[in-house]
Amino acid sequence: MNAANPRQVAARPAFSLYDQSLSLSFVASVSRPGLLPRSGIGIDGPYLVIAPPGNPVIALDSRLLDRIELIGRSPTSAVVMSAAAAGGAVAGALSWIPGGLLACAGLAYLAHERLSEARRRSRSRDLLLALGNLEVALHVADGADAAKRLADALAPYTREAPITRPEVYEDARRRLGAQVEGRKDRGRRELERGLLVGDDVVSVADGYLSVGAVAFRVEEVRDYAVRGANLPLPGGRLLQAAMGLLVVAADERTRAGEDLEALSKRIKEYEEWTGRTAGR
Repeated sequence: MNAANPRQVAARPAFSLYDQSLSLSFVASVSRPGLLPRSGIGIDGPYLVIAPPGNPVIALDSRLLDRIELIGRSPTSAVVMSAAAAGGAVAGALSWIPGGLLACAGLAYLAHERLSEARRRSRSRDLLLALGNLEVALHVADGADAAKRLADALAPYTREAPITRPEVYEDARRRLGAQVEGRKDRGRRELERGLLVGDDVVSVADGYLSVGAVAFRVEEVRDYAVRGANLPLPGGRLLQAAMGLLVVAADERTRAGEDLEALSKRIKEYEEWTGRTAGR
């Protein structure tokens, strides 16, 4: 699992309907054929589940995120290589130098191969997980269609998406009420199971990011992320460092307070769309 550069790319509510079935559901997730075969990525309710071989299941609550988008790797370099090779092939064909025709054939093949790569890249997609100014890219090796299915399933739970589901509406109302009443403890509870590595909760406090009993300085985590590295955990386990920074960003948002105007607007739009009013 490759870590994203947070400069490039930069909770779950308590007592929700998923709390009681979370652990059993995760165990089922990693054994179901619905888990993507190449990347080991799947979905469990609002959770993005990542199950790389030999590593505990990593689960991220998409309700922590502002948005989930699809991104593709740029085909530019492959196109440039294709054009350069095609130009070289033409020059070789016109050259009187012995062996020019063989060089022409080789360069023509290279041009075809590079153009095919450019087309493949334009279709490939990764997931972009965004929270504030932090954006983390997660590669989906199973292709564009698989990445789109993941994004379409998880995006409705994110905080910038229009509310389209009753459970998301109820969660938004609870968050709004808690913040209006100044109950910051609810925001803390949202982080308690926002990111899991196996049975270990990823949390942040006093400048340290903890994965279970193992702690890293937040600045150290940032350094790992900038280098595109994973956090080394006991037993050979790994966690994408940039993924850990999502918890740091969520903690900063909790302390600063959520955008009440945007949250109220989303709630109002859902109520107008469904004809529903608070408490009904």
